[in-house]
Formats: sequence, C-alpha cells, structure tokens
Amino acid sequence: MENRRIPTPNAPRPFNRRKNFQKPEERPFGYKRFPTKDSKSQTRDENFYSRNERLQKKEGKFDERNENYKSTSARFNLKGRFTPKSKSSKTWEKDKKPRIISDMQVTDGKHIGKYLQSTTSQKVRPTARRIREVMFRILLRRVRAGRFLDLCAGSGTVGIEAISRGALIGTFVERSAKMCSFIKKNMEALHIKNGHGEVVEMEAIPFLKQMEKRRRFWDVVFFDPPYDTNYDEVLVYFSRGTALKPNGILVIEHHAEMFFPEKFGVMNRWRVIAQGETSLSFYERK
Repeated sequence: MENRRIPTPNAPRPFNRRKNFQKPEERPFGYKRFPTKDSKSQTRDENFYSRNERLQKKEGKFDERNENYKSTSARFNLKGRFTPKSKSSKTWEKDKKPRIISDMQVTDGKHIGKYLQSTTSQKVRPTARRIREVMFRILLRRVRAGRFLDLCAGSGTVGIEAISRGALIGTFVERSAKMCSFIKKNMEALHIKNGHGEVVEMEAIPFLKQMEKRRRFWDVVFFDPPYDTNYDEVLVYFSRGTALKPNGILVIEHHAEMFFPEKFGVMNRWRVIAQGETSLSFYERK
C-alpha cells in the first residue's frame, strides 16, 4: 500500500532498530562520546593502570627504582625496623637466668648462679637459699648501697649475696681460721676487692666490744650463730644499739622452737618468718 501522507517537519520518523542491535565486531553505542582529559594521550586500557605505573609512564620519574626502595608495608614493619638483627625478639630468650639448685649458689644480683666454696663438716650449717631469698626480698632497699655485717659468717654466703645485691661494704666476722680462708677464696673467685668486703677473724662478743668503742655502725646486721649458742650474751650489746645505725635492722636466724622478746633495749621486733625448722626475727633500732 502506498503511503500518501505529505511529509512535514514535525512528522514522526520510523524507528531504526539498527542502533540497538549491534553486531559483535561493532563498538557499543556512545563509545568515546564524552572524551576524558587524558583521552588524547592514553588508550582506554591505560586508564586502569595502577597509580605507580601511570606515573612511571607519564612522568618517567620511577623508571629505575632504587635497590633500597621498600614498599609501604615494608617501611611500616615495626618488627623489622626496631629489632636489632643480632638479638632475638623473643623475651624469654633474652633473660636467661642460671638455675639455682644448691644452697651454695648466689640466688640473685651481680653474681647470680655462682657457686661458693665451703667445708663438708656437718657442724657448719649454711643458710638455706629459700631463707636468703625471702630475707633479701624484705630488706632489698636497706641492703642496696648500705653497709652489711655478717656476724658468725661461716663460709660467707649471706654477706657475699648482700654484696651481689648491691651492698656497698660487706663485713664478715668469723672465729674459725679455716672458714675465714673459705670466705677469702670466695671473694677472690667473684673478684670482690678488699675495700668492698673485709674479713675479721674474731669472736662475736669481742668484736662488738671493739665496735662499741670505735663507734662503728652498719645498716643491716645478720646474726646466725650455732643453735646451741647463748644468744643473750650477744643481745645485751644490741640492746644498747651497738654496731647498728638509727633505724638499722638486726636479723637473727634461730630454730623455729626458740622465741625472743618483742622488745629489748632499743630494739623492736617488727616481723618473724618461719621456713621449716628455721626462723628469722627482724628487729629495728629506735
């Protein structure tokens, strides 16, 4: 049938289906209709490059990277930056303290784990390491940078440990020449100089008499005689404050079944510790 309508400017045009159904080889509708700023210098695939690759192609600043260049993740790797290569980052491997298994070992301080020499006689009773650990834990601030007197020192385990834990001067008083030789050997083995530790071969009572005349005092006095000793003869001197500074500490090691008065003279008891058959009585001078 022939179309006899007269065409006018406003007459609708027939629908063209060709634009909506494209062949596979043809480009889609609207391709490059709205060009970008860099469309003249870049192809379509270059728009999807990474930022570093685009800058490298555009400006040429990163053509050859330095060998020391590190990525962002490597630069902010705190473990690699702040951990020295020679040391391990495992905290349990840094502080390897020697194992304490014997009563003749120094339990803490500068000479921790060092073995001390002593006699094999059963008459000599060294202070157990558990007792020493508890005592120095209580007296840590008094012992450090203070003067320590080990009365009836034996092989010097308590006095040497006080020096190891920071005592300024350690004085060892022992009546036996054989035990004094062991103290000197232990001091030489640990490189403790004579000015840092002094050994006096004398009985306890004559020593206290001399110190009372010379007016020489210590911050901490540790008194550990044999259990069958008469303690009262020595406590008479401590009741007058002999060899002790004001607010000084007297520690008496004794059998757990023995008891001492709470107050005698200028001394006041402020603590008692029991460990098995051994006890420690702490007194403070007024």
